[in-house]
Amino acid sequence: MVAEVLDEVEAERGLPRGHTKIVAMIETATAFFRMRDIAASHERIVAMTLGSEDFALEVGMVPEAEGLFMPKQTLVIAARAAGVLPLGFVGTVADYKDLEAFRATARRSRRLGFTGASVIHPSQIAILNEEFRPSAEEVQKAQRVVDAFERAQQGGAGAIEVDGKMVDLPVVERARRTLMRHQAIEQKSR
Repeated sequence: MVAEVLDEVEAERGLPRGHTKIVAMIETATAFFRMRDIAASHERIVAMTLGSEDFALEVGMVPEAEGLFMPKQTLVIAARAAGVLPLGFVGTVADYKDLEAFRATARRSRRLGFTGASVIHPSQIAILNEEFRPSAEEVQKAQRVVDAFERAQQGGAGAIEVDGKMVDLPVVERARRTLMRHQAIEQKSR
């Protein structure tokens, strides 16, 4: 229904169909069990997140990282299965003044598969921008991996060693995605 309303509004305003995108927010136990279907329900949906405070209230738990870990990880998997971005972090937005704890939460959440998040206070924006973008070291490492693998493939190798670690196709693909994310952020920053 929301997509139909957006179709009408876009037509009224002379915008191309599909101009407006949707981020689905999961806040109930019922929606939790339908996350993948919700994420894949319409092409306007580009991302999905779990509303920690509302979800915790609905299921009767405290909105802490320990209890939210499984629901948040399930969201990452459901979003990826549907081809949309998983947004959020494993924790709550309520404690917005402890910026170092928030930084650690954002860093951990990125490692767990989240691609970004929304916040409730402007002081958190810079932290999210720093923690969800690849660091210079990550970009350099990714480039070394891709370059070494491409050279090795010319010689017929399927797996190699870079910086003392085994590198095969999944590792190379992760490195390529790091480079693509870095390039996209750099282009957006200009």
